[in-house]
Amino acid sequence: MVSLVLVSHSKLLAESLVHLVRQMAGEEVKIGVAAGAGENHDDFGTDATQIAQVIQEVDSPDGILVLMDLGSAILSAEMAMELLPEEVRSRVHFCPAPLVEGAIAAGVQASLGNDPQTICREACQALQPKAEQLHFSEPAPLPVAVEAPAPLPPAGELHTVVLELTNAHGLHARPAARFVQTASRFKADIRVTNLTTGSAAVSAKSLNALATLGALHGHQIQIQAQGEQAAEALQALSNLVEERFGEAAAPPPLKPTPQMPEPQPSDERILRGLPVSEGVAVAPIFHYESLPPLIPDYEAQDTEAEWQKLQTALEKVRRAILDRQREMVNRVGEEEAAIFEAHALLLSDEELLENARSLITEKQYNAARAWKESVDTIVARFKALSDDYLKQRAVDVQDVGNQVLRELSGEAHQKIVFSEPVILVADDLTPTETASLDLERVQGIALLSGGATSHSAILARSLGIPAVTGLPIRIKQIPQQTLAALDGFKGEVLIQPDESTRQEFESRRTRWLEEKQRLLASTHQAAVTLDGLAIEVAANVGNLADAQTAVQNGADGVGLLRTEFLFLTRQTAPTEEEQYQAIHQIGMTLQGKPVIVRTLDVGGDKPLPYINQQPEANPFLGVRALRLSLQQPDLFRTQLRAILRAGADTHLRIMFPMVATIEEVLQANQFLEKIHAELEEEGLSHRWPIETGIMVEIPSAAIVADALAEHVAFFSIGTNDLTQYTMAAERGNPQLNYLNDALHPAVLRLIGEVTQAAEKHGKWVGVCGELAGDPEAVAILIGLGVRELSVNAAGIPRVKAIVRALTTEKAQQIARQAVACANAQQTRQLAAEFLKSLPGVG
Repeated sequence: MVSLVLVSHSKLLAESLVHLVRQMAGEEVKIGVAAGAGENHDDFGTDATQIAQVIQEVDSPDGILVLMDLGSAILSAEMAMELLPEEVRSRVHFCPAPLVEGAIAAGVQASLGNDPQTICREACQALQPKAEQLHFSEPAPLPVAVEAPAPLPPAGELHTVVLELTNAHGLHARPAARFVQTASRFKADIRVTNLTTGSAAVSAKSLNALATLGALHGHQIQIQAQGEQAAEALQALSNLVEERFGEAAAPPPLKPTPQMPEPQPSDERILRGLPVSEGVAVAPIFHYESLPPLIPDYEAQDTEAEWQKLQTALEKVRRAILDRQREMVNRVGEEEAAIFEAHALLLSDEELLENARSLITEKQYNAARAWKESVDTIVARFKALSDDYLKQRAVDVQDVGNQVLRELSGEAHQKIVFSEPVILVADDLTPTETASLDLERVQGIALLSGGATSHSAILARSLGIPAVTGLPIRIKQIPQQTLAALDGFKGEVLIQPDESTRQEFESRRTRWLEEKQRLLASTHQAAVTLDGLAIEVAANVGNLADAQTAVQNGADGVGLLRTEFLFLTRQTAPTEEEQYQAIHQIGMTLQGKPVIVRTLDVGGDKPLPYINQQPEANPFLGVRALRLSLQQPDLFRTQLRAILRAGADTHLRIMFPMVATIEEVLQANQFLEKIHAELEEEGLSHRWPIETGIMVEIPSAAIVADALAEHVAFFSIGTNDLTQYTMAAERGNPQLNYLNDALHPAVLRLIGEVTQAAEKHGKWVGVCGELAGDPEAVAILIGLGVRELSVNAAGIPRVKAIVRALTTEKAQQIARQAVACANAQQTRQLAAEFLKSLPGVG
């Protein structure tokens, strides 16, 4: 008997459909479900690995018929074929029938013992009775063998809304990405029109189509939706737009400096452009040219194999981009690193994929040629836009496109490496190229294209590299290795400066660097208030490079060492020796300063492939962090052994995450004592006793802090999760951003409860969430009794400067006023005004 596999984006839908099919076809037909994404398949999406597994579970010598719901389900199913043994693969048949009606018809036909072709033919005709009953006049015949299910006609009322874009740049990369992600959640045909420019309607589920609307700040857009979830989709998108896509009010983009007078003949060596990143540089010119990827010219003989080749390349590039994003979060912060999140989303853009697939299947293009032509079409469309900001998005599309082409051709990623200091000259740089620059060698960047709001300019500012864009083309005619002086304040590049001018620029560069160094020098001094209260300003660290940056920036220690970097992006758990070496290196880098090592904090948002967790309705409130460690004693044991051993000659502390009860702390401490006894018996050197503390992320821990204080050496408050759980508002949900402000009085009062309990028992309290690095929050936290602030390394100098401008009395006064506020908006206003009043830092 032929078995069925139902592939759906929704686990709930597919499982319910099985029950419906059983009512019609009985229990004899084998039906497998491959639905949803994520660790427990509760997220909306599909998983090729799961599909392959389910196909093998219901394998039948008579054949396996696979039915799918949406377009990307087809892609996942096709990828799954590559994971199957050849013998099983030969028995698999894809059926383009509509999922629900088709599955019912297929189940009935399979129970009758029919062959796969007959079953699929009947399933494809399953819509005909409904079409006739609804008097649908043009029911198109559905062929048995097609590449994708035929689309259903849109049903239901047409819903329309007109909105004004009030965020800084309208539908640019990141807001457009959130718009597409939101639209894609709903079963509806959604179209968007820019009423201001009179553009044609485009799909709300295509990132590139949406971005090419040229929809800017102040433009009016019309959203129309039709289908099963049209009303819900329109409401969600309206909320997203009205909340400015979760963006804070942004300053206007940098503008060119006023036009300088035409240079005199003696100034012909001065090339003027647009200043985008401040600073001064003097170095030889190096002309950088990114070589285009190789494009083979063969014709595709096996179009399905070419499509699979492209899918594999897309997935590898997606993983590389997300790895790059994680790296850049540590270097430049989450907001700037979100550039790469938008890049990853481009790889799933329906227009790019559909165009490429059409070229492969209809014109027999090879994968690289099809992908390049699809990318080039989108790039040309961006370049044709009138708005400079949106024109610059062409660089992002080209950047992502080239990464895929290099993956297809087997070319290594081009790293920009130099043996001596240079001023890098190029037509433009992609965000990927900018992120990979050698900061020790690249003294400045001089570009012909781009602008202040280009993603490369944003990264250059974040990385501290002086940069000028919009330079005249004749800079390309300057010979390689010609000495040049770049002024990132004025937007000028001086070619072959004479000796006195060169000395002047070098002197300016020296002063500029000395000013930066003075800031760093002061950051190496203790953060002490005007009345003598010492505050420890530590760093949040995710790897060895972060630890080195923290030391350079004057960190008093590491307030949070995220050990997840040892466990993520791998298929097996790290060994004790691997963990020991990594943690020991970081401890030694801090040169005796304290390092708080947080034990593994994974679960709902950071699943591990080598841990078998049971499905959970809400993983964020499920078995994660310390709960998971206590349920995985082997994993926990290995990590604690590594930490204790690494602490033998370094100043390590241990912190347990996501503690809710006293019992969890007692269990963890008892487990730790057993590990100490093991190491003692084995004669292995290790730190004992060792200070242990907990993260306060759950309101219950804050409320019972008085009882917990008897069993810990310190508390560290994770304000990100504490706010999320206190306000019952998911972090990252733009529609709930108004609830996710850790300066809300409710959160501040919980922090106050923790500090009061800690002081009563002679313990100290730190904050390691984003609030610790928020300049407006520093005084309030100190006034509440917080004595350690752990921030991203780049924020250390600023936080220390604020501490030095405070008195304890003023901090306590502003804290009392803050907790008495009615909402976060009032607290923010109060905090902002107080910060402005501080001399030298406001």
